[in-house]
Amino acid sequence: MVVALERRSPGQWTRRLDVTLDLRNKCEDLERIVKHLTYVIKSLPKLEIVSFAIPHSLGSEPGFLIMPLGALDALRRSANSLRILDWSGNDFFPQPHQLEELLRDLPNLRVLRCYQLVWANGIIPSNILSSLTTLAVSGLVGREGRPGEGVLRDACVSVREFVYYGGSSTPQEFLIHYGKYLTVLKWYSSSLWYNNELDLALKSCPNLDRLTIRLDSLASSDASRLRTLSFPCVSYLGVKPIEFLTFQGLFGFLAHLRNTVPTLRVFQLINPPVVEQLLMRPLEFSTELIVKNLNENPFRVEDDEGNLLSGWCRISSLTLFAN
Repeated sequence: MVVALERRSPGQWTRRLDVTLDLRNKCEDLERIVKHLTYVIKSLPKLEIVSFAIPHSLGSEPGFLIMPLGALDALRRSANSLRILDWSGNDFFPQPHQLEELLRDLPNLRVLRCYQLVWANGIIPSNILSSLTTLAVSGLVGREGRPGEGVLRDACVSVREFVYYGGSSTPQEFLIHYGKYLTVLKWYSSSLWYNNELDLALKSCPNLDRLTIRLDSLASSDASRLRTLSFPCVSYLGVKPIEFLTFQGLFGFLAHLRNTVPTLRVFQLINPPVVEQLLMRPLEFSTELIVKNLNENPFRVEDDEGNLLSGWCRISSLTLFAN
């Protein structure tokens, strides 16, 4: 008896595809590259994770190079299996309306990171957010709404985490409509501090448990402004300080958190270069006093990798002493 064995290509077993292209070389044949990329994507019909990390292109501004429709359509071969779709580079983004059409065909997508996403009347099409739990964008592009799109139904919203990289305007309507669903908010907008966007975010998101924000400074000279910040009752607060950090400024900010956020369990500094400078510059206080001040908080004070900052202070002190 002869048993026929089903032949399956290696592409049937592939679950993840990470794409990175160096498009700065003008000698490269872009059309040929896209043709090969499209073929590869079509050959992998069971993809669950797809990431496009294009660092630069021939243009000077992000979004200079548009992702061809053919390559975008190829993703439909994995429409039922795709869980994560990520455009995390600086270029090769799809057109917002073309991305919207693709997302309508991805019923099981859970995580989306993209440059821009279409919405209408402050509402993102419900068939996009019905399965999506994490949305990360740099901007939201408005278009004229279709009949029925202005109605938001709770059953059609699964999003719980919102990550915003926008550099200027606030998606106020998004927060007004979707803030009540969010438990995780990561806000990296450069205008957060100056335009009181934090206040808007907190008022619109009553169920937050984890909050990550960008602050220009935690310096002691900004103490009066920092004390005006009203944080929600979260268990986790991540802060990305942009400028250099001192222990004096950090201790003042931690004291503010102790007095205003009783639910806090973890405070994390998520800018590695700033943390490294903090630990390596000449100490303002003795190591014992720094460790004492860090450990007296009722919450953990961590670096970007989740290590206790007090532990790094001891190591840095020993290193300096050894040198």
